[in-house]
Amino acid sequence: MHMHRLVFFGLILSLTPLAACGLELTKTHGELTLRYTKAIPVEAVEMVATRAEAGFAVVRAFLAQAETYAGEPYDTPIEILIDPDQQTPYQRGATIRLPEARILNIYNEVKDGRTDIGLIHEITHVLAASFNRQNRDRFYDDGLAVFLQHRFGPTPNYPDFGEDLYVATARVASEHGGYLKLAETEATRRKTKSRTGRKLAYLQEGAFTQFLIENYGLDAYFRIYHGTDLEAVTGKTLEALEADWQAMLGAVEALL
Repeated sequence: MHMHRLVFFGLILSLTPLAACGLELTKTHGELTLRYTKAIPVEAVEMVATRAEAGFAVVRAFLAQAETYAGEPYDTPIEILIDPDQQTPYQRGATIRLPEARILNIYNEVKDGRTDIGLIHEITHVLAASFNRQNRDRFYDDGLAVFLQHRFGPTPNYPDFGEDLYVATARVASEHGGYLKLAETEATRRKTKSRTGRKLAYLQEGAFTQFLIENYGLDAYFRIYHGTDLEAVTGKTLEALEADWQAMLGAVEALL
């Protein structure tokens, strides 16, 4: 596998003409380039840069544990855009977009505003891409991202907000009126108008990722992640694994 070596320099402030996206200011922080507007204090940008630096380091350290991890999918520079028009965190290629409003809420310690930016989640998407992502199937991509956001995120974040993934999944499934079929979570996540259904889809993908890693190990998980047939790796069909996973969640439901 290849792992980029992180070299951390000081923060460099410069003016950059980015009229197309309205982000006229730029900071360079090691391998990271941050773009933002004048509405963001320099200290808030430094906060994001420091968190991102730590996030990339911890996700890379986790991924490096798996001999079957195929390496980072993008060879383009990593950018973080603090965007006033962005409503939710989003990744595309090696670029992460973060909502400016949420960054300001964190920096200003606003207690009743949204402060979840899912940085570990989006960093995971930058550093790992599943075989199925090329077909717009992000089941394993979002499963891993939810799992690592829960495990390493410094503050509670969507969709579990700090609650154990199994417990959160069982609780939200109860609110939803039952579990989604694992084969249907991606379609639900993309198309449903139900916030509970969308949250459940994310939770199930994260909880199933945790289940696979706990029961079959990280190397086996990344074989599946990178395209090896699920049954060839685990000896079980998706339906059989889903039954085992739901049995585990059924035991968790007794705690609620």
